[in-house]
Amino acid sequence: MSSRIVPTDRVIRINPGSRFPDIRLSVVGGGEASLAASEGRPKLIVVYRGAFCPFCQGSLTEINNKLGDLEASNFDVIAVSADKQDVAEKLVRDLNLRFPVAYGLEEDVMRVLGLYVSDPTNYIEQKHRFAEPGYFVLNPENQLKYVALSSHPMGGRVNVDALLAGYNWSQGRIKEAPEFASVFWGSA
Repeated sequence: MSSRIVPTDRVIRINPGSRFPDIRLSVVGGGEASLAASEGRPKLIVVYRGAFCPFCQGSLTEINNKLGDLEASNFDVIAVSADKQDVAEKLVRDLNLRFPVAYGLEEDVMRVLGLYVSDPTNYIEQKHRFAEPGYFVLNPENQLKYVALSSHPMGGRVNVDALLAGYNWSQGRIKEAPEFASVFWGSA
């Protein structure tokens, strides 16, 4: 007997190797930012649950502390959540974040990105749906290189040292064998 899946909901996700969609969000400090890679630089997009999440605060602080290492490897960084503007502004001030923080991520965009979406519960201040954590790494050509998504608060967190070691290794490999640039793990 063969197995068969009976679809219950439509699953959407972006596979590694795909071009990342042009998503624009408002950012703390004014204006808007595109999540797409720009100026031929790789980009780290960090999705966090919201300012209410202590795990997210820790992750954002770690990224902030490693920002020099990311910049040394030519990375642009942006963090994104469904938080409202005032909440995102307070988070940036409280954590002294030095990279762009976008707010107002809407549920339809969360689903296009393949993020897990949660309803607020009575133990958090959040009153609207939010994305569970994850991160996306885009190559300079705006293709999704790496993605890690989680369905729970403790997962989907970027380890900056491991990310940079792997990314820099792959960049060195491309210099030795240019065809390696077309390798996207998990794209099948």
